[in-house]
Amino acid sequence: MAKIKIDVCTMYQLLCKMEGEYAQRTAIRYYDETLEGVREIPYRQYPRDIRRQAAALQAAVPDIEGKRVCVLAANSYDYAVSIFGTVLAGAVLVPLNLQKGWDDIRYELDLVEAGAILHDGRYLEREPALGDAYGSRLLPIDGYKDYPPADVHECRDREALMAIMFTSGTTGRSKGVMLSQKNLFAPMPAYCDPFRVMLEEMGVEHYDFCHFTILPMFHIAAFTSLVSWAIMGMCHNLCCDLRNFYRDLALMPSDTMAAVPVVLQNMYRDVERGRRDRYGRLRILTCGAAACPPEQMLALMHSGFFIMQMYGLTETAGDGTWNNDQSAAHMASVGVGDEPICQYSIQDGELCIKGDPVMMGYYKEPELTAEVLDSDGWFHTGDLVRKDEEGYYYITGRKKNLIILASGENVSPEELEKLLAACPSVEECLVKEKDGRICAEVYCPADAQEAVRAYITETNRSLPLYKRMTAVEFRAEAFPKNATGKIVR
Repeated sequence: MAKIKIDVCTMYQLLCKMEGEYAQRTAIRYYDETLEGVREIPYRQYPRDIRRQAAALQAAVPDIEGKRVCVLAANSYDYAVSIFGTVLAGAVLVPLNLQKGWDDIRYELDLVEAGAILHDGRYLEREPALGDAYGSRLLPIDGYKDYPPADVHECRDREALMAIMFTSGTTGRSKGVMLSQKNLFAPMPAYCDPFRVMLEEMGVEHYDFCHFTILPMFHIAAFTSLVSWAIMGMCHNLCCDLRNFYRDLALMPSDTMAAVPVVLQNMYRDVERGRRDRYGRLRILTCGAAACPPEQMLALMHSGFFIMQMYGLTETAGDGTWNNDQSAAHMASVGVGDEPICQYSIQDGELCIKGDPVMMGYYKEPELTAEVLDSDGWFHTGDLVRKDEEGYYYITGRKKNLIILASGENVSPEELEKLLAACPSVEECLVKEKDGRICAEVYCPADAQEAVRAYITETNRSLPLYKRMTAVEFRAEAFPKNATGKIVR
């Protein structure tokens, strides 16, 4: 079946679509603490505020074209306005992770040579050094409200730098992924198409799907969602603080939600305890970032949820593979390729992707760029995969995480971690090489440690000698994690 045709390919064209075709629809809802209730923003107001933010930035940053404007704030309506407003002002958008420490934030601000920093005061309150170092460049994220709407224009070059998105790598400094408007809009048919299919299945021409937004807006999935849902003229229900998850979901009934595995695991526990009603009409879940146990996803499906698994990277504007199959047969797969938008190749076990969504490169990192982008345009993902006869891809590990033993044998830690995760007593685990041995590091209750040791002993019997976990370490605290919930190795 052919994918939906997208009739916009730039931010300016999308702004015009919101102002014209969708003016009477609701664009964004959020709980307003001052009102103690939900505020609705129609599409006729959303573009006007975007234009105001563009005007505010143009007034604050001389010769703004190509200058870097960073956003350091929690999720909010103003953040959504700032994403579009920054790009339409002619600047390069740089969304930053509010949870990072000062050393990392300063490194990223200095690296991109920030011309302005839109902020909501939260990071400044926590780290006053931000004001000392960048005081004159700090702008309130809601300061646009006193400005008249700017007369913005079409971008001059769709392939020019539009945004720098920092990856949340599991090791070392984050890298700045350079994306253009061409990169951003290329995968939009894949992001919008599942909802066309659902309309066909429902037998209706239009249904106002509402998307419950919980992912931080510096994350590529949240960023692309802001664009794709606007393309479809549908509504974002913003949950600006996960502590208010259930309150906001009850006040803003939603159909869909993009979630990382930790959120799906909480939902699974709720469903197992008979609390499916907490989620109201929520029924479509998109999940990625890291693997979620197949049995948990199956349980959610049997409770009425439709799960769309996906695999994508910041380096591919979130695009990659999609799994809409609702059967147990492919539950452990990340799906099939997004063809013809992208091409796929498995080279020495590593998944490689080629196509318009692939990034321009890493900002100020030509050597690192050359390591992952070859001369033929193939992006080397670093993920090891296998592909079955039906075209479904399965992630088997990370190339850089491979344990290479003295015997020359290669061991994927992820393969062993999946085996460990099947033990009911294991809450979190990580497999590593230590002193020439394969070591399982486990977080679990203290009174479950002997049960875990027995499980590992039994598991080892089913493994070849070189894959056996011959050392076990227990930790008293959960593993540190990055912004997407992945354990930091």
